[in-house]
Amino acid sequence: MSDGLLDEVTLAKVEEVLQSACGLTLASSLRRSLEPALSRAALARGLSEAMFLRQLLMREPVAVEAFIEHAVIGETYFFRHPEHLRALALRARLHAGGTFQVWSAGCASGEEPYSIAMALMSAGLGDAGRFRVLATDVSGRALLRAKAAVYSPWSLRRIEPDLERRFLTQQPGPAGQDAQHSVVPEVIRTVDFRRHNLATDAVPSMGFQAIFCRNVLIYFTPELVRAVLARLVSALAPGGLLFVSPAEVPLTNGMGLETLDADGTPVLRVPPEPSWPSLEPVATAPRRDTPTPFSAAALRRETPVPGQLTRQALRSPTPVPLPGPWALKPVTPAPVPAEARRPTPPPPPAPRALPRVGDEAGVLTRALEAAQAGHYDEAEALGREAARSLSPEAYLLLAMVAEARGDLVAAVEAVRKALYLEPQLALGHATLVALYSRMDRREEAERARQNALRALDGLDDEHPLRGVESTMTAGGLRKSLSPRPSQVGWQGAR
Repeated sequence: MSDGLLDEVTLAKVEEVLQSACGLTLASSLRRSLEPALSRAALARGLSEAMFLRQLLMREPVAVEAFIEHAVIGETYFFRHPEHLRALALRARLHAGGTFQVWSAGCASGEEPYSIAMALMSAGLGDAGRFRVLATDVSGRALLRAKAAVYSPWSLRRIEPDLERRFLTQQPGPAGQDAQHSVVPEVIRTVDFRRHNLATDAVPSMGFQAIFCRNVLIYFTPELVRAVLARLVSALAPGGLLFVSPAEVPLTNGMGLETLDADGTPVLRVPPEPSWPSLEPVATAPRRDTPTPFSAAALRRETPVPGQLTRQALRSPTPVPLPGPWALKPVTPAPVPAEARRPTPPPPPAPRALPRVGDEAGVLTRALEAAQAGHYDEAEALGREAARSLSPEAYLLLAMVAEARGDLVAAVEAVRKALYLEPQLALGHATLVALYSRMDRREEAERARQNALRALDGLDDEHPLRGVESTMTAGGLRKSLSPRPSQVGWQGAR
């Protein structure tokens, strides 16, 4: 973008257009991301940046829509927050009668709704008509990508190999690019995509058994958060679950929702009708080397087994314990101070919570976009360019690219360079936990986990963390680092 085209006053006006169109409001450290978005939108429209900016500020509908398409970036991948998918599968097994309906609100490029469908099918709900997933987003461009259901290894970087083999097929990528992966037709058929604006549109349907709206609310104003949450809650059936990110849970205070514990992560629930089975705490049996009753095979069995639900138990009006250690347990919330009852936007990050404004930020943005598109050579070149300014974030991005390529050794080396520059980089230590776990280096993974927790000491739960993905908070990372010795993979112990 030409120098001086977006001064602070003009930038504020551009952000106001975005907020009025789809409710999005950015932290001060993220506002400069609108500048490259405006450049991309102008290029897509075949206009000069100055001409496009004039149309945008005049709120011409075509210009506003084009700007939204390039300003709303949803970073996602398959089986993100697997503990939520485990809780969903348990809730689905309790569902008696009718189709189990799930809404993925803010589905971006589709990895989340497809993961939901894969999780439900893995839990034994693969029969025709047993469930449906509605996936919505404000971005038409994102929905087109989602409907195509073709993904680069970047989106598959955390999926387990057996799930990848079952639900995705590999096909050659374009010249010079890595192979692409297509979602299998039986998964695609369970998901309906629709354009929807959470800020302005009524709910698309009612009676959902679960709604996923993760890492969306933090970008809304407090007033809009309450309005959106009220609509989401109204769309849930009694006993329905609401999945938000850990950083967004405090925003739901006062909405009449129960807080449950799903494997150390909070899940919200509309109070069930009295005749429904209650979700109660379960005493976890001593750890064994055999799979828990939550394995897909055990859940499919109809004959009673110790600690497992039967059809007769599902009809019982008395509280029924859920099988295995992944049960949802009611959480008694701590008293909320009066000043914290009104939702407030997340606090601004530390001075370098994100790449510094300027060339480095622009290069990292382009590098992340290239990686998401599967252009790893370009992403690596841009990441190394940004790393010349000694940016820890650049090395984290290089680690993500190496991991997506399957080069775990190079990924570890890149993270170590980031930690050399910033020893207290909590997300760097947390990345090592995941990498070392994949390499079966358990002692090193545990040391990295302890280092990550020490780096979080003294930080409020709402404190945003430095890294490539900017939505992680200290509280969210603490929960993800909670020791769960029996957990391996998304479905639990094996």
